[in-house]
Amino acid sequence: MPNNGTTFEFVAGGRKPTADVLIVPLAAKPRPAMQMLAKIDPLCSGAVSELVELGVLCDEIGQIAHTTRPAQFRRIILVSLGDDAELDPAKLRQAAAAATRWLIANKMKSAAVWIDGLLSCNFDAPVAEWVTGMSLAGFRFDELRKSENAAPANLRVQLLSSEPAHVAGSLDRIPSVQRVADAVNYARRLAHLPPNVFHPSSAVVEARRLARQHRLKCTVIDAKMAQRMGMGGLLAVGMASEHKPCLIRLDYRGAVAARSTTVVVGKTITFDTGGISIKPAAGMESMKFDKCGGCAVLGILKAVASLRLRCNVTGILAVAENVISDEAYRPSDIVRMMSGKTVEVTNTDAEGRMVLADALTYAQKHCRPTALIDFATLTGGVVTALGKCAAGLMSNNDDLAEHLVEAGRRTHERLWPLPLWDDYRELIKSTEGDIRNSSAKRYAHPIVGGIFLKEFVDKSVPWAHVDIAATATTDDEKTATGFGVRLIVEYLRHRSS
Repeated sequence: MPNNGTTFEFVAGGRKPTADVLIVPLAAKPRPAMQMLAKIDPLCSGAVSELVELGVLCDEIGQIAHTTRPAQFRRIILVSLGDDAELDPAKLRQAAAAATRWLIANKMKSAAVWIDGLLSCNFDAPVAEWVTGMSLAGFRFDELRKSENAAPANLRVQLLSSEPAHVAGSLDRIPSVQRVADAVNYARRLAHLPPNVFHPSSAVVEARRLARQHRLKCTVIDAKMAQRMGMGGLLAVGMASEHKPCLIRLDYRGAVAARSTTVVVGKTITFDTGGISIKPAAGMESMKFDKCGGCAVLGILKAVASLRLRCNVTGILAVAENVISDEAYRPSDIVRMMSGKTVEVTNTDAEGRMVLADALTYAQKHCRPTALIDFATLTGGVVTALGKCAAGLMSNNDDLAEHLVEAGRRTHERLWPLPLWDDYRELIKSTEGDIRNSSAKRYAHPIVGGIFLKEFVDKSVPWAHVDIAATATTDDEKTATGFGVRLIVEYLRHRSS
């Protein structure tokens, strides 16, 4: 299995710790007490106190001050945590990420982190949050290129404290947060794989590999089986490709006696040209990220299995490649879906909702979900509506929505609810089919996608649609975020506790 960048080993510092660099995270406001700094100064010939006295710490989260000393630790960096009153887990992870980027850029092979400056944080498990920030910031996708300036593959990090019990207590939490971070980075790597490497056929190979590794049950519904089951939406989108569409199901049973099952569904369009309603050439290379919903589902299954959560989770990937050939579906086609509804196709670039509709129908018929959640890079409209700060959430169940929003708040994978009022159904009314797959009007695009999917969900099934088109990648749209993995792990932990 390829590395997903730099990986970290966190250990307790010994009696005479040594490493390539000493990292000291400190709040800029209020100024750290000299009494506290005196406990770390012997390891660095007073460098920490001197830097603080010089006022090098500023309000900018993650700002770094670097110096050297002929001491036990020759290199020392101070990492600003900004104003202590405003510090939260997300900002702490941001500071840890800044420190990690410095370590990688300077090709450090080992580091020591003095955690006393973290322990005064007014939230739970700050060291675990720091570890998460480092682990996620270590991600790189460079397995398909030769690198002349290779970053370290592994980095050993010692935890230091004036109270050894603080280190021991912090280390207890680290394995679980590293498993989650590893699952996030796994999803990110899959998202970065190009479409000639990761297509519907290789998605099946990857799902089966993951199932073997974590003892999951894997079921694959290929194109022929999908046709027999009436999955017209999945087949319409994917039949133009040499790599035929499929539905992949992964089952994790961590609470066999329980009757509840959370089903997570992911839009997995391995590349999206837009079909006959072709996309502009500029930026089309980013359409390899149209599979991020499915990659998140694989990451979720990897995380819950490695954590051995006491819950039941089924992951479903609706996998297709939306390309152009003589078999491509067309605007004006009318497609009969697995549910029996007919859909008038007015835009072949509204393909995600077509594959998801059949996946949602399958989930309800064959998985008996007590909660049904789908992730999809569905609409550019959600980017216009919410920017990069939050994913759009649409749901038919207030309780499910509230729990997801709260999980998003705790993980900083934030969700913002959008309405699914019946008034919006007018936008997908069709004169020749039951509904159409896109609206002739330019407004409410994220909601139109949600309203379409709502047509395929029974009112009695708690369902949530999460549009991650904005949050699946970073601001420059060049790096996948793995959005959704930490969110759902947090949701499941609280629902199964």
